[in-house]
Amino acid sequence: MNAPAHRALRLAVVALTLMLTGCRPLQNALLFHPAAVAGPVPAPPAGWRVDTIVLKRPGDVTLRGWLVLPPVSPARVVTYAGGNAEEVSWLVAYADRFGGRAVALLNYRSFGGSGGKPGEEALVGDAIALHDMLAARPDIAPGGIAAMGRSLGTGIAVALASKRPVDRVVLVSPYDSIEAVGAHHFPGAMVRALIADRYDAAALAPALTAPMLAVVAGADEVIPVERSRSLHDAWGGPKRWLELPRARHNDVPSNPAFWREIGAFLAG
Repeated sequence: MNAPAHRALRLAVVALTLMLTGCRPLQNALLFHPAAVAGPVPAPPAGWRVDTIVLKRPGDVTLRGWLVLPPVSPARVVTYAGGNAEEVSWLVAYADRFGGRAVALLNYRSFGGSGGKPGEEALVGDAIALHDMLAARPDIAPGGIAAMGRSLGTGIAVALASKRPVDRVVLVSPYDSIEAVGAHHFPGAMVRALIADRYDAAALAPALTAPMLAVVAGADEVIPVERSRSLHDAWGGPKRWLELPRARHNDVPSNPAFWREIGAFLAG
């Protein structure tokens, strides 16, 4: 079979799958790769403590995670939205690298003990519910909630910043929209057919005024640097661009500048 015929056959298979299943299940199979908690949750840094988060959501969905609190109370806090295959408990051990803030880690639906199925509306709603829960705690400083996202989670962090007051935003490997990222890897018509959730961060960015730090892998093979730059340029408030030239999508945290710059920004 020649290349054009092979491509036509693949598109026909995709179209048939869409007709049979609807696009959201297929989209979620492409976007999300749920992971269980791998072994015991790490110990927090010395002097820090861990509170378990159990967040009840509509539809009999229970979400699970951890709030890692510093020795000082009340504390500012950062909420973390991870990548599309990231179970977030590993960050318990790194809680002291976020500028002295408490760190709220909530696993996505179907990840690490959380129930339900992921989707843009549900995940943004979950992030808002987590923010509201934190804002009601006496050990969290009023007005001291920051939002952080990595990869897929940057769209969720941006959406949260558009719905609730946040004092800072950290975006690691951000993008302007999932549709734009998908069009870099696949034919545009296929992407438009498959993607039900756009995660259109660039549409929200101009109205956002919180200071933002964009941390970008210069050799990112998943989210092109130009997609990150597009979101950065659209941001309405103060912004900083930190590009790590040789970093790839999955090894960004191993760069020494990663934690140093994020910690300084969140402490600012």
